[in-house]
Amino acid sequence: MIKKQTKMRPSGLVAQPNEINKMKGSWMCPELTLPAVRNGADDHLEYPSRRGNTLYFKNGRTEKITL
Repeated sequence: MIKKQTKMRPSGLVAQPNEINKMKGSWMCPELTLPAVRNGADDHLEYPSRRGNTLYFKNGRTEKITL
């Protein structure tokens, strides 16, 4: 049996790990720019978010809640 000679890498050459830069580039989320097509789907935008005892409105206004 005749062995086929394969090319060998030069000694000291080591395979490098793949580098994936997850933060490279930008994504504008085009699928999120369209308005909702179902009636009432955007109703949540008129209500504030509550964090602790503070309400945060979408326009930047905040309100303290007293219990």
